[in-house]
Amino acid sequence: MHDKHSGAKYLPTAGARKVAVVAGVALLVGTGAGAAGCASAADRMEAYKTGRAQTHATADLKRGMNFGDAMDAPNEGEWGWTISASDFKVVREAGFDHVRVPMRISSHAAARAPYAIDRPFLRRMDWAIAEALSNDLGIIIDMHQYVPMMAAPKAHADRLVGLWRQIATRYRGLPRAVVYEVLNEPTNKLTAEIWNPILARAVAAIRQIDPDRLIIVEGAHWASAKDLRDTLAVPAGDPNLIASFHMYAPMYFTHQGFSWMEPQYQTRGVTFPGPPPTPVTPVAGADAFPESHDWFERYNREPPGTNPGGPAAIIEQMEMAKAFADRTGLRIYLGEFGAGVNGDTASRARWVRTARDEAEKRGFGWGYWDFCRNFAAYAQLGFTGRWIPEMRAALVE
Repeated sequence: MHDKHSGAKYLPTAGARKVAVVAGVALLVGTGAGAAGCASAADRMEAYKTGRAQTHATADLKRGMNFGDAMDAPNEGEWGWTISASDFKVVREAGFDHVRVPMRISSHAAARAPYAIDRPFLRRMDWAIAEALSNDLGIIIDMHQYVPMMAAPKAHADRLVGLWRQIATRYRGLPRAVVYEVLNEPTNKLTAEIWNPILARAVAAIRQIDPDRLIIVEGAHWASAKDLRDTLAVPAGDPNLIASFHMYAPMYFTHQGFSWMEPQYQTRGVTFPGPPPTPVTPVAGADAFPESHDWFERYNREPPGTNPGGPAAIIEQMEMAKAFADRTGLRIYLGEFGAGVNGDTASRARWVRTARDEAEKRGFGWGYWDFCRNFAAYAQLGFTGRWIPEMRAALVE
């Protein structure tokens, strides 16, 4: 077979897949094409740039999955997970249309200008993009875990811009389904006053190279909905910007019992929605902290409509983001939301469905955090795995 639009020649295969012969290399194209033969990521990238390989991936970003704790680790695999080609296939087959791939790019680049990104990491980025596109998934390249920038933002501003110049140059010409996220969760010393002008510089640098690429931007204080509404300044007149926020409310439920959280979040047995059938006794660290003490007091006794552990906490965040959308006209993306594995599965699923419904009701696309780690929707079992049925249903049914 021959595609008159792309110029690629195709070999017949079983099922929905086609094999494109590009520069003498066989490439699988279309749904389920994650294991793209023997072609290198570079070959596949070039084929997508030239149109000789096709993808059905779009930039709609309606329902996505975060591949967290892999490429955003100091080195992929150090946090217990390395992304495999089959992961993209599993996500696509479940009904998702994109993946958000957090990447610790800053830890794999030179400290001095032009801040060259290490070639092995660039090849891994190429691979992730090619796997997503060959599985008909959009992909968000997320600048994640840039910790030094949060501590000394002005000292790292030029470097952030330099990193994005390289990325934009390398991936110029790829399908629109490849989306950029300038920086994950500005926080610490990277306040709104400092972040907004740096963000404008980074967007301008990308635009000089790739005028129409979709770019995701977010506000300070961990990409909070409040900072999205109140402090984020976006470059004017750019129709290809998407504003993002992250939502884990109430965190006493979603982050309960994680060892890396503060003492006030160590109470387990918090269910969703509140009030619980039996009052929950907070741990000493939570009871001693005024905010968490008051939260548990209300959680144990208030009715569902006003309970801080109920849907009202989620709706409040969504309404803040909606206010920004109404004011600016920008598209909104809920880049992260998730319920941690220390909660009971039924409560986790109820929380996820509530958050998803409230986001979709307001026209927000979303990306669930995360695939198979602390907030897992998918359970890894050795070299294979399975969806947690209740979580999968809450996300895609």
